[in-house]
Amino acid sequence: MLYDFQKKIVDNSKPNFLIASDVGTGKTMMAIHHYLKFNKGEPLLIVAPPAKIKEGGWDTEIDLVSKTYGIEIDYKMLSYGVLSKNWKLYKSYYVVFDECHYVKNPTSQRGKAAYQLTKLSSNFLLLSGTPASNDIGDMINYFIMFGFVQNKTQFNKQYGIWEQKFFGQRMINQVIDYKDQGKLLSWYKSIAVSIKKDDVLDLPPIIFRTIKFKASKEYKIIAKDRVLNDKAYDNPSSLTHGLREHANTDEKLAYLQMLFEGTDNNIVIFYNYNSELDAIKEIAKDKTVFEVNGKRQQIPHKIDWGELKNSVTLVQYMAGSAGIELQYANIVVYYTPTFSFQDYAQSLGRTHRNGQNKKVTVFKFSTSETIEENVWGALANKQDFDKKLYLETKLGVK
Repeated sequence: MLYDFQKKIVDNSKPNFLIASDVGTGKTMMAIHHYLKFNKGEPLLIVAPPAKIKEGGWDTEIDLVSKTYGIEIDYKMLSYGVLSKNWKLYKSYYVVFDECHYVKNPTSQRGKAAYQLTKLSSNFLLLSGTPASNDIGDMINYFIMFGFVQNKTQFNKQYGIWEQKFFGQRMINQVIDYKDQGKLLSWYKSIAVSIKKDDVLDLPPIIFRTIKFKASKEYKIIAKDRVLNDKAYDNPSSLTHGLREHANTDEKLAYLQMLFEGTDNNIVIFYNYNSELDAIKEIAKDKTVFEVNGKRQQIPHKIDWGELKNSVTLVQYMAGSAGIELQYANIVVYYTPTFSFQDYAQSLGRTHRNGQNKKVTVFKFSTSETIEENVWGALANKQDFDKKLYLETKLGVK
């Protein structure tokens, strides 16, 4: 059932392991076989994002493996949303953390619960295409889980490079980098394997097109006056959101309308705001519309993919940039960019992954001389967008 590269990874894996494999390379199938290799009769627990659970990919793959090998797999699913509440219920399970970057923060309730669950487990496996998208700091909780250090405080004390920085009127010590990086990376390599999609899969090409727009009148008013239609954008958070939301709504919708009218291919659109969702749905009335957001987790079942056409799937980054499969679509639109490189990298792999048999075209909407242009610049450099730095240097906001 496994490709040769997948079989090699499972054969060379350890009972506790991290598979850092690009989206679309079959992490689910490798994880099931890892469980079959190392379990001693204990049940399987899959901890995953809510959207991944509702999408049903794990159920489909486990059912396929069970029928192929003539076995039964005893398993349960646990959402990251209730992990911190329910982790104590799963003593001695073999645990898979799907999209393990959800628990990379060792001081969050979710990250702490994940660590405690690894201690209860028989064995555990971490899966992600982007387990550490920023720097070594993203690896700390993995190092804790695998027993290299006890906690983040110990790690930062021993390996952190500290610098004093002013925050308002206060000066605080902050970790700006890490020393002994060769040693830390050797730790990581001893517990993980990294797989690049282009190295192991022969996928159709992915084509990127940047669609440029001019800044809207509303954007310029907000940037200059910090107010629009009696709504004040008088703090950094509201100002940032206002600039993103009003970069150029009319021209983006007009381009989408043209795209909708010119194809019956299935389209995925990534967006940020509810106002964007409502506006896009208004012009997509001749399409079959699916939604993945905080209120709805609605995507077509895999058995219907072959016949599906003329659909639009609207995906809010926070709810669906990771963990769901959207190979039925071959057109992707980034209506507004995300600040997170990890979310961006994950979202790219929702359509361009194993099982895609069409050329994927990606449209990146970018409004010139606005915050969007700077966001895309950061993502191109594989970095998160620093909104605080942007507001200070571009708009003079402290």
